Amino acid sequence: MKKTVILLASAFAFVYSTAQEKLEATKVNVFKNGTYYIVREGKVSAPQSALKLSVPSSPLLGTFWLTTSSDNNIEKITYKTDTLKSSRPSRSYPELLGANIGKKVTITYLADKDNLRTVSGLLQDFYKPVSTAIIKTSDKNWVLVPSGGIVEFGTEEMPKYLFTADSLVRLGVVNFTKKPDNQPLRMSYMQAGIQWVPSYCLKILTDKELQIEMNAIVENYAEDIKNADLTLTVGNPQFFFNRSLDPLAMDYLSSYNAISPIGYTRNVAYQAFDNDLMSNSIMTESPRGDFGGYNDYSEVEASGEKTNDLFMYEIGKASILKNTKVTYKVFSSKISYKDVYEVDIPDVVNYGNNRYLSIDPEKRYDVYHSLKLNNTTKYPLTTAPVFVLNEELQPLAQDRIKYTAAGGSVFVQLSKSGDVSVKNNEEEVKIDQLAKKIGKTNYSKVTIKGTIIVENLQPKTISLEIKKNLVAEVTNASESGKITRTGRYNVLNPVSLISWEIPLSPNQKKEMTYQYEVYIAAY
Repeated sequence: MKKTVILLASAFAFVYSTAQEKLEATKVNVFKNGTYYIVREGKVSAPQSALKLSVPSSPLLGTFWLTTSSDNNIEKITYKTDTLKSSRPSRSYPELLGANIGKKVTITYLADKDNLRTVSGLLQDFYKPVSTAIIKTSDKNWVLVPSGGIVEFGTEEMPKYLFTADSLVRLGVVNFTKKPDNQPLRMSYMQAGIQWVPSYCLKILTDKELQIEMNAIVENYAEDIKNADLTLTVGNPQFFFNRSLDPLAMDYLSSYNAISPIGYTRNVAYQAFDNDLMSNSIMTESPRGDFGGYNDYSEVEASGEKTNDLFMYEIGKASILKNTKVTYKVFSSKISYKDVYEVDIPDVVNYGNNRYLSIDPEKRYDVYHSLKLNNTTKYPLTTAPVFVLNEELQPLAQDRIKYTAAGGSVFVQLSKSGDVSVKNNEEEVKIDQLAKKIGKTNYSKVTIKGTIIVENLQPKTISLEIKKNLVAEVTNASESGKITRTGRYNVLNPVSLISWEIPLSPNQKKEMTYQYEVYIAAY
Protein backbone atom coordinates (compact mmCIF):
# COMPACT_ATOMS: atom_id res chain seq x y z
CA MET A 1 0.00 0.00 0.00
CA LYS A 2 1.37 3.34 -1.04
CA LYS A 3 1.19 5.84 1.77
CA THR A 4 2.19 9.48 2.17
CA VAL A 5 3.36 10.50 5.64
CA ILE A 6 2.96 14.10 6.74
CA LEU A 7 4.91 15.77 9.51
CA LEU A 8 3.45 19.25 9.88
CA ALA A 9 6.19 21.91 9.89
CA SER A 10 5.26 25.33 8.55
CA ALA A 11 2.61 27.61 7.08
CA PHE A 12 2.37 30.41 4.56
CA ALA A 13 0.26 33.40 3.62
CA PHE A 14 -3.40 33.47 2.53
CA VAL A 15 -4.33 33.21 -1.13
CA TYR A 16 -7.82 34.58 -1.74
CA SER A 17 -10.17 32.77 -4.08
CA THR A 18 -11.45 35.77 -5.99
CA ALA A 19 -11.09 37.25 -9.43
CA GLN A 20 -7.88 39.00 -8.37
CA GLU A 21 -6.10 35.64 -8.60
CA LYS A 22 -6.53 35.97 -12.36
CA LEU A 23 -5.20 39.52 -12.42
CA GLU A 24 -1.46 39.08 -12.63
CA ALA A 25 0.99 41.92 -11.99
CA THR A 26 2.30 43.06 -15.37
CA LYS A 27 3.98 46.38 -14.52
CA VAL A 28 5.47 47.83 -11.33
CA ASN A 29 6.96 51.32 -11.07
CA VAL A 30 8.82 51.89 -7.80
CA PHE A 31 9.69 55.29 -6.33
CA LYS A 32 12.38 56.12 -3.78
CA ASN A 33 9.87 57.52 -1.26
CA GLY A 34 8.37 54.13 -0.37
CA THR A 35 5.45 54.12 -2.82
CA TYR A 36 4.85 52.16 -5.99
CA TYR A 37 2.46 52.00 -8.93
CA ILE A 38 1.26 48.59 -10.06
CA VAL A 39 -0.79 47.32 -13.00
CA ARG A 40 -2.60 43.97 -12.82
CA GLU A 41 -4.25 42.45 -15.88
CA GLY A 42 -6.19 39.34 -16.74
CA LYS A 43 -9.49 37.90 -17.93
CA VAL A 44 -12.44 37.27 -15.63
CA SER A 45 -15.79 35.52 -15.79
CA ALA A 46 -18.87 35.51 -13.56
CA PRO A 47 -22.23 33.68 -13.64
CA GLN A 48 -24.03 37.04 -13.50
CA SER A 49 -23.23 40.64 -14.38
CA ALA A 50 -21.66 41.20 -10.93
CA LEU A 51 -18.11 40.08 -10.12
CA LYS A 52 -16.50 39.91 -6.67
CA LEU A 53 -13.02 41.38 -6.72
CA SER A 54 -10.50 41.57 -3.90
CA VAL A 55 -9.28 45.19 -3.83
CA PRO A 56 -5.90 46.47 -2.55
CA SER A 57 -5.74 47.00 1.18
CA SER A 58 -4.52 50.60 1.22
CA PRO A 59 -4.49 52.34 -2.19
CA LEU A 60 -3.43 55.98 -2.21
CA LEU A 61 -6.09 58.60 -2.78
CA GLY A 62 -7.41 58.75 -6.33
CA THR A 63 -5.02 56.13 -7.75
CA PHE A 64 -7.26 53.03 -7.89
CA TRP A 65 -8.73 52.44 -11.35
CA LEU A 66 -10.47 49.53 -13.08
CA THR A 67 -10.76 49.48 -16.88
CA THR A 68 -12.11 46.98 -19.37
CA SER A 69 -12.96 46.72 -23.06
CA SER A 70 -15.55 49.02 -24.62
CA ASP A 71 -17.98 46.17 -25.41
CA ASN A 72 -18.83 45.62 -21.72
CA ASN A 73 -18.62 48.72 -19.56
CA ILE A 74 -18.31 48.87 -15.78
CA GLU A 75 -21.47 50.48 -14.39
CA LYS A 76 -20.46 50.74 -10.74
CA ILE A 77 -18.25 49.22 -8.04
CA THR A 78 -19.57 48.59 -4.52
CA TYR A 79 -16.93 48.35 -1.81
CA LYS A 80 -17.58 46.42 1.39
CA THR A 81 -16.01 44.13 3.94
CA ASP A 82 -17.31 40.62 3.34
CA THR A 83 -16.74 37.00 4.23
CA LEU A 84 -14.79 35.12 1.63
CA LYS A 85 -13.60 31.54 1.41
CA SER A 86 -9.82 31.56 1.55
CA SER A 87 -7.34 28.75 1.08
CA ARG A 88 -3.92 28.49 2.61
CA PRO A 89 -1.48 25.75 3.65
CA SER A 90 -2.55 24.03 6.85
CA ARG A 91 -0.91 25.31 10.01
CA SER A 92 -1.87 22.55 12.46
CA TYR A 93 -3.05 18.95 12.60
CA PRO A 94 -6.69 20.01 13.14
CA GLU A 95 -6.56 22.04 9.91
CA LEU A 96 -4.76 19.24 8.06
CA LEU A 97 -7.35 16.70 9.22
CA GLY A 98 -10.16 19.02 8.17
CA ALA A 99 -8.67 19.34 4.70
CA ASN A 100 -8.51 15.56 4.19
CA ILE A 101 -11.99 14.45 5.23
CA GLY A 102 -13.12 11.51 3.10
CA LYS A 103 -9.62 10.05 2.60
CA LYS A 104 -8.22 6.74 3.90
CA VAL A 105 -5.78 7.62 6.64
CA THR A 106 -3.43 6.08 9.16
CA ILE A 107 -2.91 7.98 12.40
CA THR A 108 -0.38 7.27 15.10
CA TYR A 109 -1.21 8.93 18.40
CA LEU A 110 -0.25 8.87 22.05
CA ALA A 111 -2.78 6.68 23.88
CA ASP A 112 -1.23 7.49 27.25
CA LYS A 113 2.08 8.88 28.42
CA ASP A 114 3.94 5.63 27.64
CA ASN A 115 2.08 4.00 24.73
CA LEU A 116 1.56 4.81 21.06
CA ARG A 117 -1.45 3.49 19.16
CA THR A 118 -2.10 3.35 15.41
CA VAL A 119 -5.51 3.39 13.75
CA SER A 120 -6.42 3.13 10.03
CA GLY A 121 -9.66 3.81 8.23
CA LEU A 122 -11.80 6.40 6.49
CA LEU A 123 -11.59 9.92 7.94
CA GLN A 124 -15.31 10.65 8.25
CA ASP A 125 -15.18 14.04 9.94
CA PHE A 126 -13.30 16.35 12.25
CA TYR A 127 -15.29 17.57 15.25
CA LYS A 128 -13.97 21.06 15.99
CA PRO A 129 -15.54 21.66 19.45
CA VAL A 130 -13.30 18.99 21.02
CA SER A 131 -10.66 18.88 18.23
CA THR A 132 -11.24 15.20 17.49
CA ALA A 133 -10.86 13.14 14.29
CA ILE A 134 -13.68 10.64 13.63
CA ILE A 135 -12.45 7.49 11.83
CA LYS A 136 -14.44 4.52 10.56
CA THR A 137 -12.20 1.43 10.48
CA SER A 138 -12.37 -1.47 8.01
CA ASP A 139 -14.16 -3.64 10.62
CA LYS A 140 -16.94 -1.00 10.86
CA ASN A 141 -15.79 0.39 14.19
CA TRP A 142 -15.75 4.11 14.96
CA VAL A 143 -12.65 5.56 16.57
CA LEU A 144 -12.32 9.10 17.93
CA VAL A 145 -8.73 10.40 18.00
CA PRO A 146 -7.91 13.68 19.82
CA SER A 147 -5.69 15.78 17.57
CA GLY A 148 -3.49 16.89 20.47
CA GLY A 149 -1.91 13.44 20.74
CA ILE A 150 -1.17 12.85 17.05
CA VAL A 151 2.51 12.17 16.28
CA GLU A 152 2.14 10.94 12.67
CA PHE A 153 -0.57 11.23 10.02
CA GLY A 154 -0.50 9.31 6.70
CA THR A 155 -2.76 8.88 3.68
CA GLU A 156 -2.95 6.28 0.89
CA GLU A 157 -3.16 8.97 -1.79
CA MET A 158 -1.76 12.47 -2.17
CA PRO A 159 -3.03 14.51 0.81
CA LYS A 160 -4.59 17.93 0.57
CA TYR A 161 -2.49 20.62 2.19
CA LEU A 162 -4.76 23.61 1.62
CA PHE A 163 -7.16 24.50 4.40
CA THR A 164 -10.29 26.43 3.45
CA ALA A 165 -11.95 28.82 5.89
CA ASP A 166 -13.99 32.00 6.01
CA SER A 167 -12.02 35.25 6.12
CA LEU A 168 -12.97 38.91 6.33
CA VAL A 169 -11.62 40.79 3.32
CA ARG A 170 -12.21 44.09 1.55
CA LEU A 171 -14.14 43.41 -1.64
CA GLY A 172 -15.33 45.35 -4.63
CA VAL A 173 -18.48 44.09 -6.33
CA VAL A 174 -18.04 45.12 -9.96
CA ASN A 175 -21.24 45.52 -11.98
CA PHE A 176 -20.82 45.18 -15.74
CA THR A 177 -23.43 46.10 -18.36
CA LYS A 178 -23.58 42.41 -19.23
CA LYS A 179 -22.27 39.12 -17.85
CA PRO A 180 -18.46 39.04 -18.05
CA ASP A 181 -17.25 35.98 -19.94
CA ASN A 182 -13.48 35.84 -20.36
CA GLN A 183 -13.64 39.61 -19.97
CA PRO A 184 -10.30 41.54 -20.04
CA LEU A 185 -9.83 43.58 -16.87
CA ARG A 186 -7.06 45.99 -15.88
CA MET A 187 -6.52 47.11 -12.28
CA SER A 188 -4.03 49.85 -11.41
CA TYR A 189 -3.25 51.67 -8.16
CA MET A 190 -0.52 53.24 -6.05
CA GLN A 191 0.29 52.00 -2.59
CA ALA A 192 2.96 52.33 0.08
CA GLY A 193 5.23 49.43 0.98
CA ILE A 194 7.74 49.02 -1.86
CA GLN A 195 10.74 51.27 -2.42
CA TRP A 196 14.17 51.19 -4.00
CA VAL A 197 17.48 52.24 -2.49
CA PRO A 198 20.27 53.19 -4.93
CA SER A 199 24.02 52.97 -4.31
CA TYR A 200 27.14 53.64 -6.38
CA CYS A 201 30.65 52.23 -6.49
CA LEU A 202 33.57 54.11 -8.05
CA LYS A 203 36.63 52.12 -9.12
CA ILE A 204 39.58 54.26 -10.16
CA LEU A 205 41.19 52.95 -13.37
CA THR A 206 43.68 55.70 -14.32
CA ASP A 207 44.41 59.27 -13.28
CA LYS A 208 41.63 60.43 -15.63
CA GLU A 209 39.13 57.59 -15.87
CA LEU A 210 37.07 55.52 -13.46
CA GLN A 211 34.31 52.92 -13.50
CA ILE A 212 30.95 53.88 -12.02
CA GLU A 213 28.50 51.13 -11.11
CA MET A 214 24.95 51.59 -9.89
CA ASN A 215 23.04 49.02 -7.85
CA ALA A 216 19.46 49.17 -6.62
CA ILE A 217 17.95 47.27 -3.71
CA VAL A 218 14.20 46.88 -4.11
CA GLU A 219 12.47 46.34 -0.75
CA ASN A 220 9.03 44.74 -0.91
CA TYR A 221 6.80 44.78 2.17
CA ALA A 222 3.47 45.04 0.35
CA GLU A 223 2.52 42.18 -1.99
CA ASP A 224 4.00 39.43 -4.17
CA ILE A 225 5.34 40.53 -7.55
CA LYS A 226 5.79 37.73 -10.09
CA ASN A 227 7.32 38.15 -13.55
CA ALA A 228 6.30 41.80 -13.96
CA ASP A 229 8.06 44.60 -15.86
CA LEU A 230 9.98 46.50 -13.17
CA THR A 231 10.72 50.22 -13.49
CA LEU A 232 12.73 52.31 -11.00
CA THR A 233 12.00 56.04 -11.13
CA VAL A 234 14.43 58.89 -10.43
CA GLY A 235 13.03 62.34 -9.71
CA ASN A 236 10.63 64.18 -7.44
CA PRO A 237 7.11 63.74 -8.81
CA GLN A 238 4.31 65.84 -7.37
CA PHE A 239 2.10 63.71 -5.11
CA PHE A 240 -0.19 66.36 -3.65
CA PHE A 241 -2.07 64.03 -1.31
CA ASN A 242 1.05 62.17 -0.22
CA ARG A 243 0.16 59.03 1.78
CA SER A 244 -3.60 59.78 2.10
CA LEU A 245 -5.62 56.59 1.65
CA ASP A 246 -8.43 56.26 -0.85
CA PRO A 247 -11.89 56.10 0.84
CA LEU A 248 -12.51 52.70 -0.78
CA ALA A 249 -10.05 51.20 1.74
CA MET A 250 -11.94 52.61 4.74
CA ASP A 251 -14.70 50.66 6.42
CA TYR A 252 -16.06 53.85 7.98
CA LEU A 253 -17.11 57.36 7.00
CA SER A 254 -14.03 59.17 5.67
CA SER A 255 -13.41 62.61 7.14
CA TYR A 256 -12.04 65.75 5.48
CA ASN A 257 -8.68 65.23 7.21
CA ALA A 258 -8.43 61.75 5.72
CA ILE A 259 -8.36 63.14 2.18
CA SER A 260 -6.37 66.30 2.78
CA PRO A 261 -2.70 66.81 1.92
CA ILE A 262 -0.64 65.44 4.75
CA GLY A 263 3.03 65.34 5.73
CA TYR A 264 5.06 62.81 7.63
CA THR A 265 8.21 62.98 9.67
CA ARG A 266 11.34 62.08 7.76
CA ASN A 267 14.45 60.96 9.58
CA VAL A 268 17.99 62.01 8.76
CA ALA A 269 18.62 59.13 6.34
CA TYR A 270 15.33 59.84 4.58
CA GLN A 271 16.28 63.50 4.14
CA ALA A 272 19.75 62.59 2.94
CA PHE A 273 18.80 60.02 0.32
CA ASP A 274 15.03 60.50 -0.14
CA ASN A 275 14.45 56.90 0.81
CA ASP A 276 14.57 54.73 3.89
CA LEU A 277 17.94 52.96 4.23
CA MET A 278 16.74 49.82 6.00
CA SER A 279 19.43 47.15 6.04
CA ASN A 280 17.81 43.99 7.42
CA SER A 281 18.20 42.19 4.10
CA ILE A 282 16.26 38.96 3.74
CA MET A 283 17.05 37.93 0.17
CA THR A 284 19.66 39.23 -2.25
CA GLU A 285 20.03 38.13 -5.83
CA SER A 286 21.21 39.45 -9.18
CA PRO A 287 18.55 38.76 -11.81
CA ARG A 288 20.45 40.76 -14.46
CA GLY A 289 23.38 38.34 -14.42
CA ASP A 290 26.57 37.60 -12.54
CA PHE A 291 28.52 40.68 -11.50
CA GLY A 292 31.69 39.00 -12.70
CA GLY A 293 35.15 38.81 -11.16
CA TYR A 294 36.75 41.29 -8.82
CA ASN A 295 38.34 43.22 -11.68
CA ASP A 296 35.35 43.07 -14.00
CA TYR A 297 35.10 46.53 -15.56
CA SER A 298 32.70 45.48 -18.29
CA GLU A 299 30.08 48.02 -19.24
CA VAL A 300 26.43 47.30 -18.50
CA GLU A 301 23.82 49.32 -20.37
CA ALA A 302 20.50 50.14 -18.69
CA SER A 303 17.27 50.63 -20.59
CA GLY A 304 15.43 53.75 -19.62
CA GLU A 305 13.80 56.92 -20.75
CA LYS A 306 13.26 60.47 -19.57
CA THR A 307 9.60 61.31 -19.10
CA ASN A 308 9.07 65.00 -18.38
CA ASP A 309 11.15 65.62 -15.22
CA LEU A 310 11.51 61.94 -14.32
CA PHE A 311 13.96 59.30 -15.49
CA MET A 312 12.75 55.71 -15.45
CA TYR A 313 15.18 52.78 -15.35
CA GLU A 314 13.59 49.80 -17.07
CA ILE A 315 14.97 46.75 -15.27
CA GLY A 316 12.95 44.13 -17.16
CA LYS A 317 10.99 41.14 -15.91
CA ALA A 318 11.29 40.71 -12.15
CA SER A 319 9.86 38.58 -9.35
CA ILE A 320 9.99 39.97 -5.81
CA LEU A 321 8.10 38.14 -3.09
CA LYS A 322 6.57 40.02 -0.19
CA ASN A 323 8.96 40.57 2.76
CA THR A 324 12.06 40.14 0.61
CA LYS A 325 14.69 42.43 -0.87
CA VAL A 326 16.33 41.98 -4.26
CA THR A 327 19.50 43.62 -5.59
CA TYR A 328 19.72 44.65 -9.25
CA LYS A 329 22.74 45.91 -11.15
CA VAL A 330 21.37 48.90 -13.04
CA PHE A 331 24.36 50.03 -15.08
CA SER A 332 28.17 50.11 -15.20
CA SER A 333 30.10 52.61 -17.29
CA LYS A 334 33.46 54.34 -17.66
CA ILE A 335 33.49 58.10 -17.08
CA SER A 336 36.17 60.78 -16.84
CA TYR A 337 37.08 62.57 -13.62
CA LYS A 338 39.46 65.19 -12.31
CA ASP A 339 41.46 65.00 -9.11
CA VAL A 340 40.79 68.31 -7.33
CA TYR A 341 40.85 70.08 -4.00
CA GLU A 342 37.82 72.17 -3.07
CA VAL A 343 36.86 74.69 -0.41
CA ASP A 344 33.64 76.59 0.32
CA ILE A 345 34.06 79.89 2.16
CA PRO A 346 30.79 81.25 3.55
CA ASP A 347 29.80 84.87 4.06
CA VAL A 348 31.00 84.61 7.62
CA VAL A 349 29.22 87.67 9.01
CA ASN A 350 26.80 89.01 6.36
CA TYR A 351 27.81 92.66 6.70
CA GLY A 352 24.44 93.95 5.51
CA ASN A 353 22.74 92.44 8.55
CA ASN A 354 25.41 92.69 11.24
CA ARG A 355 27.50 95.77 10.23
CA TYR A 356 30.90 94.43 11.16
CA LEU A 357 33.70 92.31 9.68
CA SER A 358 35.04 89.12 11.18
CA ILE A 359 38.80 89.57 11.01
CA ASP A 360 40.70 86.42 11.99
CA PRO A 361 43.86 86.18 9.84
CA GLU A 362 44.80 82.74 11.21
CA LYS A 363 41.46 81.02 10.65
CA ARG A 364 41.77 78.18 8.14
CA TYR A 365 38.89 76.79 6.12
CA ASP A 366 38.42 73.09 5.50
CA VAL A 367 39.82 71.92 2.16
CA TYR A 368 38.61 68.60 0.77
CA HIS A 369 40.45 66.29 -1.56
CA SER A 370 37.75 65.30 -4.05
CA LEU A 371 36.97 63.63 -7.33
CA LYS A 372 35.10 65.83 -9.80
CA LEU A 373 33.00 63.39 -11.86
CA ASN A 374 31.79 64.23 -15.34
CA ASN A 375 28.51 62.41 -15.88
CA THR A 376 29.04 61.27 -19.46
CA THR A 377 26.52 58.44 -19.10
CA LYS A 378 23.04 58.59 -20.61
CA TYR A 379 21.48 58.53 -17.17
CA PRO A 380 21.05 61.02 -14.33
CA LEU A 381 22.84 60.21 -11.10
CA THR A 382 20.37 60.12 -8.23
CA THR A 383 21.09 61.03 -4.61
CA ALA A 384 22.71 57.96 -3.07
CA PRO A 385 25.70 56.62 -1.10
CA VAL A 386 28.91 56.16 -3.08
CA PHE A 387 31.81 53.87 -2.17
CA VAL A 388 35.24 54.66 -3.67
CA LEU A 389 37.98 52.10 -4.42
CA ASN A 390 41.49 52.77 -5.70
CA GLU A 391 43.34 50.95 -8.51
CA GLU A 392 44.14 48.04 -6.15
CA LEU A 393 40.47 47.86 -5.07
CA GLN A 394 41.32 49.17 -1.62
CA PRO A 395 38.68 51.41 0.03
CA LEU A 396 39.35 55.14 -0.15
CA ALA A 397 36.16 56.77 1.10
CA GLN A 398 32.40 56.77 1.31
CA ASP A 399 30.43 59.88 0.44
CA ARG A 400 27.10 60.89 -1.05
CA ILE A 401 26.44 61.59 -4.70
CA LYS A 402 23.88 64.31 -5.21
CA TYR A 403 21.44 64.39 -8.12
CA THR A 404 23.40 65.11 -11.31
CA ALA A 405 21.82 65.31 -14.73
CA ALA A 406 23.45 63.61 -17.73
CA GLY A 407 26.20 65.95 -18.93
CA GLY A 408 26.63 67.57 -15.50
CA SER A 409 29.40 67.24 -12.91
CA VAL A 410 29.46 66.40 -9.22
CA PHE A 411 32.07 66.30 -6.45
CA VAL A 412 32.76 63.19 -4.38
CA GLN A 413 34.81 64.02 -1.30
CA LEU A 414 37.61 61.65 -0.27
CA SER A 415 39.10 63.34 2.79
CA LYS A 416 40.05 66.63 4.44
CA SER A 417 43.45 67.89 3.40
CA GLY A 418 45.59 69.49 6.08
CA ASP A 419 48.35 70.16 3.53
CA VAL A 420 46.41 72.84 1.67
CA SER A 421 45.90 76.09 3.58
CA VAL A 422 43.09 78.55 2.79
CA LYS A 423 42.55 81.81 4.74
CA ASN A 424 40.18 84.71 4.15
CA ASN A 425 40.34 88.31 5.41
CA GLU A 426 38.27 91.39 4.63
CA GLU A 427 38.59 95.15 5.20
CA GLU A 428 36.32 98.13 4.73
CA VAL A 429 37.47 100.41 1.85
CA LYS A 430 34.94 103.25 1.96
CA ILE A 431 31.37 104.15 2.84
CA ASP A 432 28.99 106.36 0.85
CA GLN A 433 26.55 107.87 3.29
CA LEU A 434 22.91 108.15 2.16
CA ALA A 435 23.68 106.54 -1.20
CA LYS A 436 20.08 105.47 -1.79
CA LYS A 437 16.61 106.22 -0.41
CA ILE A 438 13.62 103.92 -0.68
CA GLY A 439 10.44 105.30 0.82
CA LYS A 440 11.40 106.83 4.14
CA THR A 441 14.50 104.67 4.60
CA ASN A 442 17.99 105.92 3.71
CA TYR A 443 20.72 103.44 2.81
CA SER A 444 24.49 103.80 2.89
CA LYS A 445 26.74 101.87 0.51
CA VAL A 446 29.82 100.18 2.01
CA THR A 447 32.68 98.98 -0.22
CA ILE A 448 34.68 96.01 1.15
CA LYS A 449 37.83 94.34 -0.15
CA GLY A 450 38.56 90.70 0.55
CA THR A 451 41.71 88.61 0.24
CA ILE A 452 41.94 84.83 0.00
CA ILE A 453 45.37 83.39 0.75
CA VAL A 454 46.02 79.82 -0.44
CA GLU A 455 49.13 77.68 0.00
CA ASN A 456 49.95 74.22 -1.30
CA LEU A 457 52.16 72.41 1.22
CA GLN A 458 52.21 69.16 -0.75
CA PRO A 459 55.07 67.94 -2.98
CA LYS A 460 52.79 67.79 -6.02
CA THR A 461 50.86 70.18 -8.24
CA ILE A 462 47.17 70.39 -7.42
CA SER A 463 44.03 72.03 -8.78
CA LEU A 464 42.17 74.05 -6.14
CA GLU A 465 38.52 75.06 -6.66
CA ILE A 466 37.35 77.89 -4.41
CA LYS A 467 33.81 79.12 -3.84
CA LYS A 468 33.20 82.32 -1.90
CA ASN A 469 29.60 83.13 -0.95
CA LEU A 470 28.47 86.71 -0.29
CA VAL A 471 25.27 88.62 0.36
CA ALA A 472 26.42 91.64 -1.64
CA GLU A 473 27.05 93.02 -5.13
CA VAL A 474 30.48 91.74 -6.21
CA THR A 475 32.23 94.29 -8.45
CA ASN A 476 35.47 92.46 -9.31
CA ALA A 477 37.53 89.37 -8.62
CA SER A 478 41.18 88.77 -9.46
CA GLU A 479 42.68 85.67 -11.12
CA SER A 480 39.71 85.48 -13.52
CA GLY A 481 37.29 84.70 -10.72
CA LYS A 482 33.81 83.92 -12.03
CA ILE A 483 31.06 86.08 -10.49
CA THR A 484 27.52 84.64 -10.37
CA ARG A 485 24.35 86.23 -9.03
CA THR A 486 21.93 83.59 -7.80
CA GLY A 487 18.78 85.69 -8.27
CA ARG A 488 18.03 85.82 -4.53
CA TYR A 489 18.15 88.98 -2.42
CA ASN A 490 18.44 90.03 1.19
CA VAL A 491 16.67 93.44 1.12
CA LEU A 492 18.78 95.40 -1.44
CA ASN A 493 21.74 93.02 -1.47
CA PRO A 494 21.90 90.13 -3.96
CA VAL A 495 23.23 86.70 -3.06
CA SER A 496 26.43 86.23 -5.05
CA LEU A 497 29.03 83.54 -5.64
CA ILE A 498 32.66 83.92 -6.70
CA SER A 499 34.44 80.80 -7.97
CA TRP A 500 38.06 80.18 -8.89
CA GLU A 501 39.93 77.21 -10.31
CA ILE A 502 43.59 77.72 -9.37
CA PRO A 503 46.58 75.47 -10.22
CA LEU A 504 49.13 75.39 -7.39
CA SER A 505 52.67 74.05 -7.70
CA PRO A 506 54.40 72.34 -4.77
CA ASN A 507 54.85 74.80 -1.86
CA GLN A 508 53.31 77.63 -3.90
CA LYS A 509 51.46 80.45 -2.15
CA LYS A 510 48.96 82.72 -3.92
CA GLU A 511 46.53 85.54 -3.14
CA MET A 512 43.15 86.24 -4.77
CA THR A 513 41.32 89.49 -4.13
CA TYR A 514 37.73 90.54 -4.63
CA GLN A 515 35.64 93.61 -3.93
CA TYR A 516 31.97 94.02 -3.19
CA GLU A 517 29.38 96.63 -2.29
CA VAL A 518 26.70 96.20 0.34
CA TYR A 519 23.81 98.47 1.32
CA ILE A 520 22.97 99.06 4.97
CA ALA A 521 20.13 101.07 6.47
CA ALA A 522 21.34 104.50 7.70
CA TYR A 523 19.96 105.26 11.16
